Amino acid sequence: MEEGKFVLWAQVRTGTPQMKVDTDGLLRPNSWPEGGSLVYLGDVAQSVLSSLGPHPTPEFIDPPGFDEQCWTISVQSNELKILIRSESYWGFGLFARCYLNRIEIIGARNDAARIAFDIIASLGRDPWKTSFPFAFRKKTGFSIDNHQSKWTDLIKTGKDELSENIELIAEKYRRLMGKVDKRGDVHLIEVKENLTIARQALHDRNAPAVSRALSRAERALILSNPKTRSDLEEQVNMELGEEIPFVDLTESE
Repeated sequence: MEEGKFVLWAQVRTGTPQMKVDTDGLLRPNSWPEGGSLVYLGDVAQSVLSSLGPHPTPEFIDPPGFDEQCWTISVQSNELKILIRSESYWGFGLFARCYLNRIEIIGARNDAARIAFDIIASLGRDPWKTSFPFAFRKKTGFSIDNHQSKWTDLIKTGKDELSENIELIAEKYRRLMGKVDKRGDVHLIEVKENLTIARQALHDRNAPAVSRALSRAERALILSNPKTRSDLEEQVNMELGEEIPFVDLTESE
């Protein structure tokens, strides 16, 4: 699996959400009870962090100063490390659209591709389309076409990986057609429905929805096959039948 460093630049549209930097330099919600200094995270950085799923609290390498939208944060998720730098690139940072984010992803290309795919799905727009193209090109040192190419190359890798996962399930589905009992036929219908949902979600660039649909399809595949159905049902029954240990928390006198 190809490892490397992937650098993407993105136009910021909004400065929200407004958050806090605690005394240890960690990113906290605006309602953080211990207070902290103000930071404007912005829509791009929020999408990056959302695309990671569960992850440790991001840490500020360069905390915001007078300008609450200028900062650098670092976050690690499994084998990926991501650095996000927010800075003004036009008009002295008078508006949120005057800012850009430099996103540096360190890790496997497939993982970086999934992040890029999810970022665009979350943003609902193309991050390389800028408010001030000339200033964006001057600040980043790359043409808009070059930025688009970097994004779309990674997105294609992420889309291809999800498409392959869909086809793997689809091939298993085709092999079982006409070879299962009546009960299995019911579950095969469920597989087919979820494959349709997965393909539509892929078209909509909704990677989490693709993964959820494939997970349901894979479970239905197991249940459709009499040879594997019993193993899964036995496992589920064991889990449901496990007794919850009783712990007496009352104090004896």
